[in-house]
Amino acid sequence: MQFLNPQLLWLLLLGFVPLVLYLFRRKSKKVHVSTLVFFKSLAREHQESAWLRRLKKWLSFVLTILILFLAVFVLSRIIVKQDEGSQFNTVVILLDRSASMEVDDEEGESRIDAAKRILKERLKQIPEEIGISLVAYDVRPEVLQPRTLKRRELISRLDDVAVRPMADKTDSAVETARILAGLEPPTEIWHVSDHALADSFRLPENVSVRELNLALPEVCNPGITSFQIRPVPLEYSRYDAFVQVALNHAAFEPVTAKLNVSVGGIPSQFRELDLKPGERISFTFRINGARDQILCLELNSENDDFALDNVVSIPLPDVQPILAAWIRKDETEDPYTRFALSSIQEAGSLELLKGGPDAWPLREEVDAVIFDGWVPEEWPEDIPVIVINPPASSGPVLARQLSSPIPYDAVRVGNEEHPVLFRVSSGRVSLTQTSVFQVTDSLEPLWIAGSEPVLAAGEVNGQRLVVLGFSPGLSENLPLTSSFPILMGNALLWCVDELTDVNRVQLYSTGDLAHVDGESLTWMATENRQLKKQRYPLKSKIVELDRIGMWETDTGQKGASHILSSVESDIPAQPEMRSNDSDYFSVKRGIAGGLNNWLLGFAIVILLLESWLFHRHSVY
Repeated sequence: MQFLNPQLLWLLLLGFVPLVLYLFRRKSKKVHVSTLVFFKSLAREHQESAWLRRLKKWLSFVLTILILFLAVFVLSRIIVKQDEGSQFNTVVILLDRSASMEVDDEEGESRIDAAKRILKERLKQIPEEIGISLVAYDVRPEVLQPRTLKRRELISRLDDVAVRPMADKTDSAVETARILAGLEPPTEIWHVSDHALADSFRLPENVSVRELNLALPEVCNPGITSFQIRPVPLEYSRYDAFVQVALNHAAFEPVTAKLNVSVGGIPSQFRELDLKPGERISFTFRINGARDQILCLELNSENDDFALDNVVSIPLPDVQPILAAWIRKDETEDPYTRFALSSIQEAGSLELLKGGPDAWPLREEVDAVIFDGWVPEEWPEDIPVIVINPPASSGPVLARQLSSPIPYDAVRVGNEEHPVLFRVSSGRVSLTQTSVFQVTDSLEPLWIAGSEPVLAAGEVNGQRLVVLGFSPGLSENLPLTSSFPILMGNALLWCVDELTDVNRVQLYSTGDLAHVDGESLTWMATENRQLKKQRYPLKSKIVELDRIGMWETDTGQKGASHILSSVESDIPAQPEMRSNDSDYFSVKRGIAGGLNNWLLGFAIVILLLESWLFHRHSVY
């Protein structure tokens, strides 16, 4: 029991007033009257015994004092707390509304519905004088209700919370809760989620955290956690797709999942995957298709408690040719470089402009420029660059040409996962080094011959750069294989990968912010193998991708958004609750919270009782 306004308890001293009035009453006087007609109604009272009249007198006094005390307690805001250790002025509810909160239990209740039910029951036990704030979070936090004492308003906000198909990020959510908790400490933060906060989060001394973990005791979820698609260099209407499928660590048994791949609604491929708990399987497959055909990946398994990460749909991108300029030192072309670039041109992936140093700077805008045996004195900073056999330093390229080329029978690979080396057989490469260049922190060595890098790629001040420190024409094995044309195609595709193109389909994670143009946006989602469309007006140039599916603006900009999160798909099972938090959020019976309504009701009952006992029966 606690008084929120104990400074008003001095009003209890007013109880001395009725005490004095009852102790020092004036004595009765004998008065002669002309008639007793009006006093006959008092005969019944005078017939009562003295002890009964004295009892009624002191009972009336006790009721008067009790009414006074109740009024003072109401002004002092007396409350009763069930939790002896809970001394706080504010509660901040940090509610997870990410995709994994949609998982249902055996009774069909989702985690978000269970959270609402338990929070409503718990809020009934919190005094109305305690301020409550509500923060819901997924990719980013949102303050749904600032600190308030109005429970109905808070419950209304809580009922409106719905799961959003996004991954959760707790860093910004905890920071928001920390700011709200510091407004009127001491504060308790109630973290309501299917996973607990990391112990690395540090909070002020006057702020404590209660965990309400809603994870199921057993949960199984195989899901698609990563996906990428890109056109195959030198091959028309063919695409390479990368997929990663994972099974959550808390899965109670291995799972056999089936991945169905369809293009334009027609089944294309089928994969059967055996997954162990916590295992990830990555693979690449090739598909044939035309522009705007929908590529759909669907993962099926017998045990799956979470369906939002099982489907990926994306329209195949329209492969626009890259416009590149090839600036060489003289009129003589390296036949192998010309053959590699011509191969990319024949596949429809490249449009090439040729010229010498006198053609620089270019009058026409290009997507990328290739400097072959020559570099400009004034470095271009607004377009991607591929440098072959740099003779000197220029801009971010710090190089010098060797007077005597050095042949190498093999090279060591620095990063075989880099996109520039995609499908390149590095183990069969032999080349002749003709230039030495310096690798900075922004450039990553991909091939190393001897102790010197001969191929590097990186991003310098936002500009993508690929440097080749060898001459293809002088190398023995490299130009005679398909690795060099593929290497040049990969380098061009990687350099221009981030260029904005309205005809290019971009793959996003749900919750990302997309820059769009136009006046309307149409969402497309596959439901029961049928494509449903919904059109929405664009109110700004930035759109939050808050759903799973494909979209297209009226200007032709296309994209698709999916969860694709290894963290969100790795749904945890119920751990052991810490600090007896499970008991803290259990339903407790009894009186708790503010007693003002009870005290006022009790005072009214006393007034009615005194009126019925004494005034009706004419005590005085």
